[in-house]
Amino acid sequence: MDAKLRRLLQDLKGAISKTLAESPDVERSMERIREEGWSVYLVVDRKREDETPEGVELTADRGAAREVLFRIDRQDLEFLRSLGIDPTRRLRRRRH
Repeated sequence: MDAKLRRLLQDLKGAISKTLAESPDVERSMERIREEGWSVYLVVDRKREDETPEGVELTADRGAAREVLFRIDRQDLEFLRSLGIDPTRRLRRRRH
């Protein structure tokens, strides 16, 4: 793996870790798993675009924030849902 890809994956790892750490739903789900004696590991792999299997494309609507595209395959989606995360769920607007 080249240095640029390694740095990009480290950036992604940090962003995912920060996002997951800020979610009380994720924390509760992970705590329940730990109480059962399990550890949770999230693995991020990389593939060239021409090697990507069919997946689910998602967009996140965050108002003025730029649109972010993700490609999540069925296995990723099932894992996230098992943690109480449904990336296909629309976000509710916050009240001001």
